[in-house]
Amino acid sequence: MNIWKYAVLPLSIVLFAGCAQKKVAAVYPPLIVADATPLISKSKRSIGVTVNFENIAHDNYQYARFKLTAFDDAGNSIRPKKGNRDSAYVRLAGPIAPGQTRSTTWTNTWANKNVQCISLDEVELIFPDGSIEIAKNDRLLSKQEGNSCI
Repeated sequence: MNIWKYAVLPLSIVLFAGCAQKKVAAVYPPLIVADATPLISKSKRSIGVTVNFENIAHDNYQYARFKLTAFDDAGNSIRPKKGNRDSAYVRLAGPIAPGQTRSTTWTNTWANKNVQCISLDEVELIFPDGSIEIAKNDRLLSKQEGNSCI
């Protein structure tokens, strides 16, 4: 009889575990990017960028850093005014609350006046607890229709 007690317990655990469904947390993109558009300066000597986005995460952002690549009409990438990288990095300080939409402009980002479109490659988000999330590809939702940068 003692053997049955010891055999039934593990067997019942295995059977119940097989019936239980594992809940997987849904992964939502942390923000919706409405658009990233070139902005010509008043002196027409440089190009800036305006980024419109919405925080759809469940927490504030302390900072957001955008990686942007500019392209000319031939599809060639244009280097930013500062640094030796192919992409420009611009930063926004928060807090940016859940559900909040922001439109932010940076000037003097590219010296080349031939910028035709700007691709938002990734966004690095820093949350109040110090955690960092990098959103790119399918982790960014874009409301921009027909991206001519691709």
